[in-house]
Amino acid sequence: MVKACHELRVSLDSIRSLGPPDAGALGGTLPADIAEELLTQARSADERAALVIRFVVPDADAACADAIAARVHTHFARAAQRHALQIRDIFRFARVSTAVGLLCVVLLLACAQAIPEDAGKLMNGVRESLNIFAWVAMWRPAELWLYAHLPERHWRRLSLRLGQAKVGVERPAATITRASASGTPRGPASETVAAT
Repeated sequence: MVKACHELRVSLDSIRSLGPPDAGALGGTLPADIAEELLTQARSADERAALVIRFVVPDADAACADAIAARVHTHFARAAQRHALQIRDIFRFARVSTAVGLLCVVLLLACAQAIPEDAGKLMNGVRESLNIFAWVAMWRPAELWLYAHLPERHWRRLSLRLGQAKVGVERPAATITRASASGTPRGPASETVAAT
C-alpha cells in the first residue's frame, strides 16, 4: 500500500529570499514568513499523510538544494525542541501551582470550618465565600494539568512532521505555459533540481 503524501509548495523570487546559501550562516533557521507559510499549509494537510516540501526557485542549483533541505530540517527540529521545552515548563508550573493551590485549599477550608454554623448570616456568608475561594484556588492548576499543554503538543507534532518532510527544490523550466494535446494551458513547466 502506497502511503499518501501531501505536497507543500513555496515559490520564491530568488534563492536569496532564504538568506545566505549555507545553512550554517543563519544557524539553520528559515525566514519567519517562509516558516509561517509552511506551517499554514501543513495545518491543512491530513495528519496521516507524509509531507513533501517543494521550493520553486528560478535560480536554484543542486548545491543550494542540499543547503535548503538542511535548513528546513534544522529549523523545524529546533522548533519541535522549543515546544517540548514549553510542555516541560507547563508541567513544572502545574506542579508548583498545585502545591500552592492545595495549601490555599487547606488554609481556607480550615478557616471556613472554624466558623460555627450558628454564627449568623454574615459569618455564614464569609464561611461560604471561603469554601468557594478554596476551590477556585485549584482552577489554574487544573487548567495547566488538563489543557494548557495541548496547543504546545499540536505545534510540536506539526514541527516534527515538517522536520521529517522530504524537501525538493525545483526551478521553473519556462515562464511560458505549456499546452496539453487539446490545446488548453496546463501551467508552467518545472525542472527538479534536487530532492532530499
